[in-house]
Amino acid sequence: MGKWDREQTAKEDKQQTTLNPKSPSFIKVKQQTKTDITLMHTGEYYCPFCLHLGKIEQYLISTKKGYNKGLGKCPECKNQMQFKSLTAPWTPEQFAEWAYSYSASGYWQKVPFNKFNSRLKQIGWLERFWIRYKQLKGTDKTETYEEQLYRQQEEQARAEGLIT
Repeated sequence: MGKWDREQTAKEDKQQTTLNPKSPSFIKVKQQTKTDITLMHTGEYYCPFCLHLGKIEQYLISTKKGYNKGLGKCPECKNQMQFKSLTAPWTPEQFAEWAYSYSASGYWQKVPFNKFNSRLKQIGWLERFWIRYKQLKGTDKTETYEEQLYRQQEEQARAEGLIT
């Protein structure tokens, strides 16, 4: 065994002690990094595809080593989704933006549309979701709140003679 091999073996040895003259005890303690991934979510969440409302335990995917830490599966529509999509605290507009960005990758093929629409209505998101989605798609001619404010300010400025 060569010098490099001995040094690597010593470097990888967790019990190895090295001397450090700058330390009061002359012993340099190796810092150990401990990584522990814990998924702590409580409450109920909506499936982003069928809007099924359920506890996080219903979405867990069992594997040989426990549960999948990145993906969940809806018990109703059987679609898989990332936990960050499942647990995101969305407004209807943010959800519409997410759905629109996902639509190029087949979002609407995964969605049971009639059930999705009726559940949007049940939770009170139907109008706000579709207004924002149509704005993103470019088929909605309804002006946004910002556009409305800008138009009103412009009309007021014209009425006061500030602009022509």
